[in-house]
Amino acid sequence: MTQHNEVKSNIWKYYLATALAYFGFFTPIMQLFYLDNNLTITKIAFLGVAWSIVRIILEVPSGMLADKWGRKKVFAISSLFAVFQIIMIIYASNYWHFIIASILSAVSYSFLSGTNTAIFYDTLKQLKKENEFEKLWARQEIFIQIPLIIAFISSGFLYKFSPLLPFQLSLVFLIGSLLVVLTFKEPEYYKPIEEVNVFTHFKQSMKFILDNSFLRAILIFSVIFSIGSDLSYGYGQIYLKQLALPVVLFGIAYTFKSIFCTIFANVAPLIRKKIDYSGIFALQMILITILFYFMVLTNNYLVGAICFVLIAIPHGMFTVSKTSYIHRHIQSHHRATIDSMFSFVIALSILILEPITGYLADLYTIKFPFLLIAILLTIYSIYYLINGRKKI
Repeated sequence: MTQHNEVKSNIWKYYLATALAYFGFFTPIMQLFYLDNNLTITKIAFLGVAWSIVRIILEVPSGMLADKWGRKKVFAISSLFAVFQIIMIIYASNYWHFIIASILSAVSYSFLSGTNTAIFYDTLKQLKKENEFEKLWARQEIFIQIPLIIAFISSGFLYKFSPLLPFQLSLVFLIGSLLVVLTFKEPEYYKPIEEVNVFTHFKQSMKFILDNSFLRAILIFSVIFSIGSDLSYGYGQIYLKQLALPVVLFGIAYTFKSIFCTIFANVAPLIRKKIDYSGIFALQMILITILFYFMVLTNNYLVGAICFVLIAIPHGMFTVSKTSYIHRHIQSHHRATIDSMFSFVIALSILILEPITGYLADLYTIKFPFLLIAILLTIYSIYYLINGRKKI
């Protein structure tokens, strides 16, 4: 196989590795599993805190490593730690085992964050197809739908049969994903960074973002949007449980959420042909704000589940449009690092809010912190429509 074909094979191998990793039979029932193991919402929140702390510590160094050491190696490390995480959960016997599993998950996520888009984008750049990034990046959502639908629909039934079975099945597919990642071909189009001091590079990367008005504006938008999107997803199972949604319907809800996310991730490039980035970002923020208010106001579990699912519409558009916008404003030699910086700032924001969310949910219900998030989204939406969109 020629070098060109080897690099070209990264595209379908990436789709395959991602699809295998998305056989997450445990995803729709993860928090139910925690609750059934006698964890309070506050304890679940502190699992998120541990996750966020590790993510913050490793986010930028992992991006630096991807830029310096190579995308393939860092991608493989991410897959390996994902395997370790599931093994730890399967054999967990106390709360500290869950903490360790959360830490392993954060390591996996940190090493993947930025690295996956960097290897994908630079593969296309070497093939002289970088203009197709939006379309091909969104296409991955199509390839992960079959494993997601199978995993999500069956998750509730598997969980009722055996609480550990969803994790055991997911482990098999994660190992398969790791084996595929090991066959990637490192693309040529990146320049290794020279400095190795983490703090120096952190400062330089943050300065680069803050000095760039486009990146600065989208960073603020990303933080606000992610607070709504990430916390609604992270506490969605608790929300649906408090609305008394039957367990077997959890997987159905997550299936439709995944389908909507895929559809609108692929629709986003088409919408952007009609409106500019500032317009599509405005649409995303308004939609998620409205849906949060519906989730807070309803007591009907079907209405709540539908609103939870529909948040996938702005989220699906955001994942593609935000990534495309960022990569249009950065160069290859620090592509993974800048992407990781965005994840770092988002993780820091979630870290601050996660324990507060858990505490308020235990003290009242999950609807109360959701109401506060809705108010935050409203305030920013007004600012964005009046002034913020002019900066993007």
